Amino acid sequence: MKIVVLSDGKPGHYNQSLGIVQRLPECDTRWIDVRFRSKRRDNLLRCLMCLLGWMPLPRWLMHVLLRWSLHSDTYTAISDINSADCILSTGSSVAAVNLLLGEILRAKTVTCRRPSPLGTRDFDLAILPMLSWPRRHRKNVCKTVGVSNQILPADLDALKAELAHPDCMRIGVLIGGADKHEDITEGDAARLLALLSAVAEKTGAEVLVTTSRRTPRPVRDCLANILKSAPWCPLFVEPDDCALSTTASPYQAILALSELLIVTADSFSMVCEAASSGRPVIVLTLSPARTLEPKRYQVYRYLVERSIVHQCSLHDLGERVLQLLQEKHQPHPLDDTATAVDAIRRLFDSTI
Repeated sequence: MKIVVLSDGKPGHYNQSLGIVQRLPECDTRWIDVRFRSKRRDNLLRCLMCLLGWMPLPRWLMHVLLRWSLHSDTYTAISDINSADCILSTGSSVAAVNLLLGEILRAKTVTCRRPSPLGTRDFDLAILPMLSWPRRHRKNVCKTVGVSNQILPADLDALKAELAHPDCMRIGVLIGGADKHEDITEGDAARLLALLSAVAEKTGAEVLVTTSRRTPRPVRDCLANILKSAPWCPLFVEPDDCALSTTASPYQAILALSELLIVTADSFSMVCEAASSGRPVIVLTLSPARTLEPKRYQVYRYLVERSIVHQCSLHDLGERVLQLLQEKHQPHPLDDTATAVDAIRRLFDSTI
């Protein structure tokens, strides 16, 4: 099976697509980095496909739309593809290109997440996390709890053995950023570090910390000023940091080495990755309770009810960390990637 993966360059979207194709080793995969001539043309193409996506279009018109909207390098790369069985994409920006290329190549179209404003109607398969589940049953929808990713407990255990670090209790901390629902301030960062320092002193644990590209610069600076000289934090990784030159992914190294993971609630993809690790996970809520919660909190409650993750605020974090370190309970890992891969296999089995 030949799969063309359309990437918009966003790490979270890239990792979702990569997690799926890594579980399809028998497939011939080609990646296309999609760049548009302008954001305006990107948006106009999406709107056009909202109106035209349901109808068969002349081949020449589809090429005109792609040539008009895409950067010349991207259009050339797409034009060089002679055949494909499946077009896979994650995110809204590349969804319209997915539909057009699928029609040109007579290939199945698969989208991860619900692309805006296109929706999922015209795709052969839409892999949707719980926060995007449709109210009505749709035959082309595969329902997952979280989002696909590369994380497998067996792979993390193998990486831990390969790293061969001395046995030691370790806590991994994954810090996201801010959006319209969540915020993280320098005060939050200072309180979090004080709690982690106290836990490290009490338990002898090491703390491994990483931030994301969305972490505000003042917060990253606050963390760096303390963590780069803290004896209890041997590893602090910032975006694009190459501090662990001996490993392919410092982020995955933190997941592999940690007995417990703390993830800020703003990052749905990082929570899903942590929940897929097989390690105990605390989803850390930094913002005060709001009347209108983000949809991801519905998923977090679902995961808490099934003992896949725990959720708490900074006020309760120290006590919860000590409790989980003592319990040493290994939760059942989330494996939404397997669900997505099974749906793709069934899509092609039904056409044989």
